[in-house]
Amino acid sequence: MGRAIPDENGGGGDFNPTAMLRETGAMLKGILVGKRDVKTQYGAKPVYTFKVLDASCKFMANKAEVQPAEGDTVDAFAPTRLARQLAHVNAGETVTITYAGQKKVGRGNPAHIFTVEVA
Repeated sequence: MGRAIPDENGGGGDFNPTAMLRETGAMLKGILVGKRDVKTQYGAKPVYTFKVLDASCKFMANKAEVQPAEGDTVDAFAPTRLARQLAHVNAGETVTITYAGQKKVGRGNPAHIFTVEVA
């Protein structure tokens, strides 16, 4: 009889509470812990992990809304423009991300616009 190997990534992945940043007035201030790529139906997408300092956005975990405490770890799926901005941020830096709405950019869907400040 062989040895049993448990499925450590069952149920669709192991995610921290996820920040809903694409809503009016959403803000997340935290320390960037790291970045990883996750396979989605649209290809590999970056997921950024933050240690929460302050937030005014919703957080979802297992399809239920949760409110993480200060210092808890959360994830954020970054749309293309936000991912480009966060590419310039190093792990350990304090970042404030604020959703600024949508902007029409030529053809296709409007782009989600974010302001990113590094302290």
